[in-house]
Amino acid sequence: MTVVTTSRKPVPEVRSLARDLAFAIGAEYATRGKMGMGDLLSSHDGPVLIVSRSGQSFLIQVFSGGEAVAGIRVLSFAVEEREGAISRGLAVSDRALASALEGLVDMVFFVDALPEDRIVFDGRQRRRYTLRVAP
Repeated sequence: MTVVTTSRKPVPEVRSLARDLAFAIGAEYATRGKMGMGDLLSSHDGPVLIVSRSGQSFLIQVFSGGEAVAGIRVLSFAVEEREGAISRGLAVSDRALASALEGLVDMVFFVDALPEDRIVFDGRQRRRYTLRVAP
């Protein structure tokens, strides 16, 4: 099963982003606590996503089989109230990112429906996230 967690001492917005990301992709959210990277990666069979803050941006690291397979630098994100039915999974507009995530997380690649370099997903409590990622 896919697991989403945070850096060791996350700020509230990182924790909220990680929980809603886990909800969107049908993953388990795990509180990191004092668990080191080696322990974290060895204690889970499926993919592990780690959400952290890196300076002014955010970073989502994706690991599979203990190896890093993708690093997603989130330059900014917006949260708005979701209207209508909830959509599961991630909507991704970057071809390279979609290729890296294929088979690891529930996602759909959109060529024209989203602005370039975006990830969109629906979180808990009627929230919709739009992440602007570095190309």
